[in-house]
Amino acid sequence: MGVGGCSGSGASGSMAMTRGPWSSPLGGMRGDGGGALLDPNDTSADTQISVTEWAEGGPRAQQITTPHFTIRTSIGNQELRRFIPIFLERGLRQYTNAICRLPGPNRALETYIFGSRDSWAKFTRKRLGSDADIYLGLGRGGYTTKSTAVLYDIGPNDTLTIVAHEGWHQYSQSVFREELPVWLEEGIATYMEGFRVDEQRMPVFAAWRNFERFGELREAVRSENLIPLRDLLERSPQQFLGNGKDRLLVYYAQVWALTHFLVDGLEGRHRAQLAELLQDAVRGTISTSLLAAADDSETRDSLQRALARGGIRALPGPMVASAYFGQNLEQLARDYEDFVQRLCVRGSGDAIWRGQMPASLRGKPVP
Repeated sequence: MGVGGCSGSGASGSMAMTRGPWSSPLGGMRGDGGGALLDPNDTSADTQISVTEWAEGGPRAQQITTPHFTIRTSIGNQELRRFIPIFLERGLRQYTNAICRLPGPNRALETYIFGSRDSWAKFTRKRLGSDADIYLGLGRGGYTTKSTAVLYDIGPNDTLTIVAHEGWHQYSQSVFREELPVWLEEGIATYMEGFRVDEQRMPVFAAWRNFERFGELREAVRSENLIPLRDLLERSPQQFLGNGKDRLLVYYAQVWALTHFLVDGLEGRHRAQLAELLQDAVRGTISTSLLAAADDSETRDSLQRALARGGIRALPGPMVASAYFGQNLEQLARDYEDFVQRLCVRGSGDAIWRGQMPASLRGKPVP
């Protein structure tokens, strides 16, 4: 058995990520603003690992402790057990450095990875009680609640991809004082899935290296089945699931592409704005920024009512996008759609496999 080299070969994510694994973040926790910044080049955590018995997990189950994670696992694959602690620590450095500098968590993040779906289901019933049925109905995968991920082994590549995706949800729930809008939370989680394994059998994160997302996106382009940007921003993953699993896969592929657009598109035009949004989430100032930008008292009153009712996610989906990335949503949509079309031209797959931005995206689009 080997630990695979490409994320997304049947990858995972929130509610339904691919044709294989599914997962969902429950949320329910406001972050504390985080702590110290993490050096992206510091690999000392690779060796700061301790292992003890995890009696509740059954025979040969282990609790693995790293500087930022407490992992409890009963998976039988020993190579995967060795790999996951290093993968999580390096993934955390990706979360806190890939887009902009963000603080690390103030406390250890808990991750459960069970060896079977049955043991995962038993634990879920005990942990979630009457809420468990929603998540027991998932095809394959897991969930994140209150910055704790509860997953099970679905094969080396798929398990690592779901660990990377859910790791972002763990991080954001622990650190962000205000939630991101769903489209961006899920977009960044898919952005963080990409990785390869180097010659020393160590994980190297590369946001572009996600052939599953790219493949779904390319198929949607070829079949002229793309979701309009406004729908991406307004609707939840659960609503797309109501239209069938294939439509949900397109949703996740498109929010993956949308995050890349905000990071790299138009020669990085929106990257500083995205960084500001993430830093506002850490500080808990997204809502105050939106209120300050409101044009009139009626708009401010409407915003305050929505925020009081359900926080950032009670707001209309396009509102945050318009406020941070430009008031003209129609122009943003045209730029994003051009980015997607250029991303999916013939030959781009080679660059995706290498974990690189395709050459077709370099330079400004043709007006």
